[in-house]
Amino acid sequence: MIFRYLAIVAMVLLTTGFGFLNFGKSLENDISEQADTLDGIFVAYWKGAKISLRSLPVNEDTKELNFAAINNSQAEALGLGPHLRKILDTELLFSEKKPDSVSYSVTDVFELSKELYRMKDKTENMDEDDYPTFLEVIAHGKRITTGKILQYPKPWSNALDHWTFALVMEARTIFPSWKTYELSKIDINEFETTDYKSMASLHIGLNNLRNEWFYLADQSFTNSITELNKDGFSLDASTKALISENLVEGYTAEQQGQILLRATSHLMRGWSRQQSEEEALASKASGDVELALKDFNLLGINNELVWLAESYLYIKKEDIDRALLSLDKLERSELISDKEKALIRETKSHLVNREPDKALNFLTDKVFMYRLGVSYTYSYAKDVEWVNLLQKSEDGRAILESFDDLESAIEKIKDFLSLEEVKKKSEALLNDLT
Repeated sequence: MIFRYLAIVAMVLLTTGFGFLNFGKSLENDISEQADTLDGIFVAYWKGAKISLRSLPVNEDTKELNFAAINNSQAEALGLGPHLRKILDTELLFSEKKPDSVSYSVTDVFELSKELYRMKDKTENMDEDDYPTFLEVIAHGKRITTGKILQYPKPWSNALDHWTFALVMEARTIFPSWKTYELSKIDINEFETTDYKSMASLHIGLNNLRNEWFYLADQSFTNSITELNKDGFSLDASTKALISENLVEGYTAEQQGQILLRATSHLMRGWSRQQSEEEALASKASGDVELALKDFNLLGINNELVWLAESYLYIKKEDIDRALLSLDKLERSELISDKEKALIRETKSHLVNREPDKALNFLTDKVFMYRLGVSYTYSYAKDVEWVNLLQKSEDGRAILESFDDLESAIEKIKDFLSLEEVKKKSEALLNDLT
């Protein structure tokens, strides 16, 4: 069970510290595409909502909340119009008050679209991390309004705040760009232990892989490996306890955790390199997968990731019989969907017909790798205390319901949210009025 988290839960700040890899234009394209995503209106909406909450004037000495005054102040600071004021009503997070059911007319959609772009401009140079963390604000608000004490690990940090949201979002049908935003805000240097630095790097890398930012993914997985190769590997106490419950004979919890994370990091980097269009990079993919398999074998790990790695290497070496055996194991896995099992059968057919390149297409598919990775993540993440804080506690579920309302509100108008559409709707509205 511990492997299912350590193997995949997991990117680091995008640094330029890996000059030995010359990505050139391709890396620039990844960075540009990521910047476009983070500059989008959906991210601006999510960012504005979080700033609205995190900038609330609450601390350990606050005795009461004047929501009317707070909402007025927030509206002025963030440039909120009447529609966004209703959606971002801070009282909804701290009371039994429920949001009104809203249906939008064409005029309402146009007005709300304008408000969103106005808020985007207003918050462009604002950083939510300049304020107390989300959980700290929520804890103060709950204490003031209900008298309840929200329990969460201390010390808490911006990095843990963002990573918690990113992990929770993996299991929810929420805008993918929100998760990209949360992961982009993680500074792994805020984590005190190596396991968290590595796992967060892996998570960011997986998100890059999903977005087909293969060169950024390579950087992220490389960052994880770099952290793992530093002296003084350390585990968070909760991670150590979970590893100790599944300890392989002959290894300490630290040794086992380091090997598992190193194997996973090499495997993920191998996949990202295989899918890149840079020949110099792709040629190194097999070496990474071999290193991963060597580490997995040290601990006697035998699961989907191992079978995937075995299949890949055997196909590359044209060892068809052994590749078919590993693919058979993969096909029988409960983590593999019926559609993917059909693709595995197709892959085996390509091998029998001596078409190794076609067989590799499925094994290195970024959608399959991402989904398998997430499956491993959540088979374990449900046991992690600080992830459960939002997923399983009564207060946490109430908080997530509020963010569901945020998503629902923008879902209703998302087709109208490009600047071109706002322009078209504006012109149509003016024509109707004249």
